Amino acid sequence: CMRWIITTWIVGLTLGLPTVCSAQIYAGAAVGAGGANIRVGSYGSGFRGMARLFGGYAFSPVIAAEAMTFDLGTPGNRPSDDSTIGAFAVAAVGTLPVQRWRFRGRMGVMSMDGRALGKTTRSAQAMLGLGVDFAAVRRLTIGIETAASHVEFGSPISDTVRVNWTGL
Repeated sequence: CMRWIITTWIVGLTLGLPTVCSAQIYAGAAVGAGGANIRVGSYGSGFRGMARLFGGYAFSPVIAAEAMTFDLGTPGNRPSDDSTIGAFAVAAVGTLPVQRWRFRGRMGVMSMDGRALGKTTRSAQAMLGLGVDFAAVRRLTIGIETAASHVEFGSPISDTVRVNWTGL
C-alpha cells in the first residue's frame, strides 16, 4: 500500500511539474471606490475608498489562480460611522489577451467581514469580477476592474447586502 502511495505521488509530481515550473508569479494593487448597496440614509450606506492587494500564479496566458485582500473602509459621508467592509478571497482568473490588451474575468470565494456598531460578522460569499488591462510597458499593466459580492452585517443594518467595488 505504501509503495502505491509513493508511486502515485511521484507520477503526479512528474506530470504536474512542468505546469508548476512554467507558472508566472504576479502581484498588484488597485485603488478605487466601493459601497454597500444599503437603503439610502441607512447606517452604513455611502461610498467608500477601496484598496485591494492581489497576487497569483498564471499557469498559462489564459488561466490563473489568485489570492486577494481588500478593505472598503468607512463611508466618506459619515466620518463618525464605524461600519467597515474587508475581505480575503481566492479566485480563478480567465484572461483573453488581444495584442497589448487583456480582458479578465474572476470567479471565486470571498470571506468578507462586515462591521457595524462594534459588531463584526464574517461570511463566505461568491465573488464575480470583470476587468480590462493595458500593457503600458514591459512590466507595468494599467487597468480598470469592477466586482461584486455580498456581506452580512446583521442587525441593525440588514441581513445580507450587495457590495460593489471598482478600482484602477
